[in-house]
Amino acid sequence: MTLVAVWKVQGDRLMAISDSRIVGNHGVLTEHGPKLLPITISCKQPSESGSFDREVFRADVGFAYSGATLSALATHALSNTFLGKLIGSPGAPPPSMADIARFVAGAGAEYMREVGSIAQQGAFFAAVVFGWCHRENRLRVFKLAPRTTTPLSVDFHEKELLEISLERPASQSVIVIGSSPGLFEQAIEDELASCRERGETHPIVAYDAPKRVLRRLIADNEDEKVGGTIQQAWATAGGFQIVSNMEPITPTPPSTRNAGLFLLGFDTFDLAGVGEYLVSSEGR
Repeated sequence: MTLVAVWKVQGDRLMAISDSRIVGNHGVLTEHGPKLLPITISCKQPSESGSFDREVFRADVGFAYSGATLSALATHALSNTFLGKLIGSPGAPPPSMADIARFVAGAGAEYMREVGSIAQQGAFFAAVVFGWCHRENRLRVFKLAPRTTTPLSVDFHEKELLEISLERPASQSVIVIGSSPGLFEQAIEDELASCRERGETHPIVAYDAPKRVLRRLIADNEDEKVGGTIQQAWATAGGFQIVSNMEPITPTPPSTRNAGLFLLGFDTFDLAGVGEYLVSSEGR
């Protein structure tokens, strides 16, 4: 299990965070589990040759999950593969975020039914699919959750999020999934209330409240299924992007570097190069 939060901030941006612990039947399997992932949508239409080799649309949206890792990652892999190979008639518009969420829900239902034939409810997961809808020119967020019908299906519902603010309840701005969502939601609400009491008014105080809360829940070990480090990402009109965490470190002589950019707990400055390139990402 895990904790995931997606919320809206000023300027048409969705923020997302999760912890990185993956737990199995016998304890913690890894503290570096990716739970915020991109899904690439690519649409091609016929060129003058008649082949579907003219790409007319490409965009990334976000996929976040909580629950059965095998079912969730298989759903992501299938969705990312198939949605990256779409073809259509000349002039066809790109799929909407609702279309994308519907496809991911269908893929999730297939894997939960298949894995669930042995693992039963150990195959279930919830997810959030979010990003910029190029059909409606706005950010949209969908929550996916299994429904134990026969056969099992996955419901997807859109959540309209308002900008997170000290002046409104967190429930209007934040969507949470995970092993203890109520704990997380209440902790965010308490954090916003504390900011108000201290007279803190800058918008960044509210924008970063969920991140501060999750960091504290991990440090205090409030839920044994939640741990590791914080993974974060955002979605804008420009697409979905994984974002590094800048954290202080103790310099290792002869280096005097006292900060690192961490992805899933790994300092990207310490990673080996890939050919002539280095791993890099925006950080905050």
